[in-house]
Amino acid sequence: MNTKLILLLLTIIAACVIAVRSFSPDTQTEAQPPSSILPVVAKASSHQVAAHPSEPAAETAEAAETEIVMGIEVRRDRNCTVERHYVDLGNGTVTEAYSCVPTQIVADDYESYSDEELRVLSYSDAKAASLLGKRLVEVDLAASRALLLRAVALQPANLDPVTWLAAQAYSLRGDSPAANEARANTYVLVQTAKAMGSPASVEWIFTDLEEAGFGATDFARLDEQVRKDLRRIREIQLEVFGDSVVDEVLL
Repeated sequence: MNTKLILLLLTIIAACVIAVRSFSPDTQTEAQPPSSILPVVAKASSHQVAAHPSEPAAETAEAAETEIVMGIEVRRDRNCTVERHYVDLGNGTVTEAYSCVPTQIVADDYESYSDEELRVLSYSDAKAASLLGKRLVEVDLAASRALLLRAVALQPANLDPVTWLAAQAYSLRGDSPAANEARANTYVLVQTAKAMGSPASVEWIFTDLEEAGFGATDFARLDEQVRKDLRRIREIQLEVFGDSVVDEVLL
């Protein structure tokens, strides 16, 4: 009898312990809503990284300053463009995602072209003609000159190719025949640019040439070279565009 009573008491005590543990706050969990009532649009971001719980907020802010772009927080120093995408998951759910497209400085494609590629393009492309002409100035001055004149013919509003070459030619100083020829070339190029609308003056070059011994016959020869350059520019424009801005009176 005593043994049965002891067993009954133990059973009752065990039941009480189980009942108390089942109602303990530590073991309670929230009920999850059915999947059918979850939001149909969910935002996702690959740019937000939560700070580690042990890191103070101030240290996180100092590590990377942020800003809000399209409703999300991103780093200011990200060096990319934030883009939004809508992804259809195929089950009636659409997710809104973000990507960070790197900001790239596109190099000038013409710089990577070979001389032959630029030569082909230079038929009707002023930029290609100008670049190739500048490349060849130390290698083939005649070809360089022809290309830079062509660049001006194709784009008359930009006289930089001719004035650049004039500055290159004038950089050769001294009393040698080569230096005098370079001064003469500068005179021709500047006069050609003036005929095309440049406000540049040739008085200083004229004085240099006079001091170098150039006379009336020499200047007449140089002026004929100017007209030859203008005729070439006109020919290129008529061939490519069917019209020319060079006044025939100048020829």
